[in-house]
Amino acid sequence: DAVSMGKEDFLKLLVAQLENQDPMNPSDPTEFTAQLAQFSQLEQMTNMNESLQGMNAMSSEMERMSALGLIGQEVVAQSEQFYFSGEPLELGYRLDEPADDVKLYVLSQTGSTLATISANENDMGDHFISWDGLSDMGVPLTEGDYSLVVRAVNDDDQTLGSSSLIKGHVQGVDMSDGSQLETTAGTFAMSKIERAGAQL
Repeated sequence: DAVSMGKEDFLKLLVAQLENQDPMNPSDPTEFTAQLAQFSQLEQMTNMNESLQGMNAMSSEMERMSALGLIGQEVVAQSEQFYFSGEPLELGYRLDEPADDVKLYVLSQTGSTLATISANENDMGDHFISWDGLSDMGVPLTEGDYSLVVRAVNDDDQTLGSSSLIKGHVQGVDMSDGSQLETTAGTFAMSKIERAGAQL
């Protein structure tokens, strides 16, 4: 790479300089010391770069191992996007503070509201509702990708901080683009996983 090439070139330059200087009239020692200091810095940068690459590789490997270890377990992902397979689904929400009214909206990929779910639990924290996949018209939605939007308000109708949560069982891991968990409720990156396993 460019850093190691620069390092090799620097060494050649120093050797050539030493070979060609007049022993009776050597090069300025101050300049030579400065060049050695530059070379030392270059080598440190090269070593640091290699260490960082090694740490990244190790981190990716640990993430892959963690992802594989979640197969068969239930997980919670912080995501608005989810997949509906036709089976009842656990849709959730996180409230940053207590709310007066909370509603969940299931949207189509074009942004149309298909189902409105009134939430009973308004305390701060995480809550889940079992959704049967029925639209507001009472018709089962088709299998496919949907979005979950949470709207929490106080008694003055001011919007409060909230997040969408999706619960699903991990069926597999896709490693072609990082570590993506394939679940019954869609595919989620490991970075989106909030909780997993028995504590759910």
